[in-house]
Amino acid sequence: MIKQAQKNNITNISTLIFDAIHNIANTLTGENEENKILETLDFYIKMDINRLSYNNIWVYEIENQTVGLILAYNSNDIEKLDAPILEHLKTKNIFLDSFEKESFADEFYIDTVSVLENFQGKGIAKELFMFIENKAEQLGFKKLSLLVDFENPKALTLYEKLGFEKNDILKVSGSNFYHMIKKLY
Repeated sequence: MIKQAQKNNITNISTLIFDAIHNIANTLTGENEENKILETLDFYIKMDINRLSYNNIWVYEIENQTVGLILAYNSNDIEKLDAPILEHLKTKNIFLDSFEKESFADEFYIDTVSVLENFQGKGIAKELFMFIENKAEQLGFKKLSLLVDFENPKALTLYEKLGFEKNDILKVSGSNFYHMIKKLY
């Protein structure tokens, strides 16, 4: 069952995000140790406004356990969504004006999709994508977008099967990513 994440029940969410974004988590949290990264991700998830907020996360639950998630938001809101994270980083003496570009204007941007390893291969990611595509259409978006790491051919193949096409190359946290879009009609 897919539902909106809840501020008071974030079990597995930071782990799922970390599993998907790897070293980008270091950039977003200003931390290098896994337990500190997860702690900071939890802090962000519980906030009402930022890119990693529970308000931008939909979880896939099986028997009340979060086994997957999709995190997506309006690309036009990125400055507003990143401001609280950039402010938090200042408390760690990390001063950034912004993060590296991950999306372009007027996209419903899929920041993260992740499924626990034991539940992969069961169609959960595909269901999450169908759900978020419907959500984007309801909100009036004409395209979905996402990034996929050059080093992740399995995900690239999945995204292409789902109708996403490469349209640019972006560098984020020292790695190259294909920016992919799917036009919605």
